[in-house]
Amino acid sequence: MSIENIWNSINNKQDDDLTSLLHTSKISRLSSHNPIAKIRKNLLMNMIWGVLICLFYLFVIIFFPYWQVQVLISIVFIFSLWALYTAYIEYKKITTTISSTNSVLDEMKRHLHSVTTWMKLQQRVALFIYPVSAAGGFILGGVMGSGKPVHVIMSKPVMYVILLVTIIILVPICYLIAKWMFNKSFGKHLDALKINISALEEEK
Repeated sequence: MSIENIWNSINNKQDDDLTSLLHTSKISRLSSHNPIAKIRKNLLMNMIWGVLICLFYLFVIIFFPYWQVQVLISIVFIFSLWALYTAYIEYKKITTTISSTNSVLDEMKRHLHSVTTWMKLQQRVALFIYPVSAAGGFILGGVMGSGKPVHVIMSKPVMYVILLVTIIILVPICYLIAKWMFNKSFGKHLDALKINISALEEEK
């Protein structure tokens, strides 16, 4: 029996007891191999890490009273809050329950498009944040390493050159790491979703 037929058979009106048993067993089997359910689970993990990262930035902002660091890290903090919010919205969009209005194929396509769009948006916006984050980390590291105020550390022109080089090096590295992490968390499940979509399209 095809995935589409299983989906539709679960939605058919049957005897209450029989329907309950069929619903439980079939949903259990589908969920255990369901890439959508795994994507949703990984989105939850993404949000948990997002909360921890936001708390870390708050700690830096509060306990390191250098306005340059506070401004830069606050920008990164706001981005992190936005990223956390969009992950939550995406998490709420994904449902693993049976839809009485949309077919399996439609639901799979919707989730594939939504998650892929979310990932690309996160990576693109982050490109504008990486330089800010690198600058904040650079200044904070200089203050902590030397014990001197920010204006003293940055009084030498060579420090701006080093800062620029640091940003040039770190931005592509951060982008590649973020891309790898997104692919690690969602890539194989999105690929599985594409395979399921292709299989359903061939049945039509």
